Amino acid sequence: MRNNDHIPTGTVLFPLLLAAASLAGPINRSWRSLGMGDAGVAISDDVEAVHRNPAGLSQLGFKGSCAPLDNLGYKRNAVDAWIVGVGIDVNPEMALKLYRFYDRYDSSFSAAEEDPKGLLKNKQLFDDIYQFDRLPIPVNTSIDMGGAIRNYGGALWTDNEISLQIDRGALTPKAGIRLSSTIAAEAATSRSFIDDRLNLGFGYRIVARTDEFREYDITELQTEGEKGATRMLLKSLSNIRRSEDWGHGLDFGMIWFQTPGLRYGASIQNVGMKFYGKFVTPDLSAGVAWAPRPFQRNDKWSRKINFAMSATELLEDTLGYKPLSKINVGAEWEQTVIPHTIVGRVSVGLKGGYPTAGVSGMLLHFLKGEFLTYAEEGGKFTGDDENRYYMVRVGIGL
Repeated sequence: MRNNDHIPTGTVLFPLLLAAASLAGPINRSWRSLGMGDAGVAISDDVEAVHRNPAGLSQLGFKGSCAPLDNLGYKRNAVDAWIVGVGIDVNPEMALKLYRFYDRYDSSFSAAEEDPKGLLKNKQLFDDIYQFDRLPIPVNTSIDMGGAIRNYGGALWTDNEISLQIDRGALTPKAGIRLSSTIAAEAATSRSFIDDRLNLGFGYRIVARTDEFREYDITELQTEGEKGATRMLLKSLSNIRRSEDWGHGLDFGMIWFQTPGLRYGASIQNVGMKFYGKFVTPDLSAGVAWAPRPFQRNDKWSRKINFAMSATELLEDTLGYKPLSKINVGAEWEQTVIPHTIVGRVSVGLKGGYPTAGVSGMLLHFLKGEFLTYAEEGGKFTGDDENRYYMVRVGIGL
């Protein structure tokens, strides 16, 4: 077994994995906003305002606490929370391909427990392994806890990516496993002015990032991979104590009600955040949302419908990306299906030209479930390489 202190200089696995992990400032994904194309910066009227736009916290509350939304008859929550939510993101196509490969050579892997070098004699296995050559195979998991009431919100969350990458190698195949973890705590507050038409918000985020890597010969993976993954997790948690792994940043947001149904919003996140001595690029977003009055209800058959458009990552200047790739559009429909029993929401959108969709539901006011799919550009220019996510989250909330 070899750790990252003993990886040969010529290996290609670690640079490729590290490049794949490079990100702008860490922001927890707003599942609701991403379902509608990440166009929800001007909506943000639930607990995810802590992640997306802290000014939206002023929209929570009982009837009579936000004049524009009360005049609109807009469905609102006095309290919104994820007591605990567990999410997973797996590429179904890649997972199926990997399962078929492992199932085909299951007997060979089992035999390798007694004779690890026996794998080297299986020529067909090495031919088939080409389909995964230098191709990252990630599995992402997340845990979310957060809550919000009018003007106040907070959250704890973690995103973890375990990525396997296989290199065909000159003599024997090698496998690299990377564990990348982000752990964050957030707090936000907001205030309303001018008869609740102007909402301003402020947030603070503290984040810890760790990145661990192990490389194995393919003959070692069967016997050492599980132990190595456990050691990586323990080392990752231990490394959180290092000061260079921590970042602190500020969020600022605003929402303006032009009319009760027409909102303009903007937010800038991770202002002043540094990792390893370098500032991250703040995420600047601006948008508009329209909630048509005839479709809104705030009674036992409550319903809200929103249409939205936004421009995101306005400070990013990635070579080859067209300006229109930053434009997102989307719509959502939230409806009480059975009073006091089932509430559901469906959303669709376009994020940078790629389609998104989300479905969520709440049962008996505390059991929550969500499905989300969206895509980001993985290539060098818009439309070059679609990097699609399929995510499921279940948990307990309010």
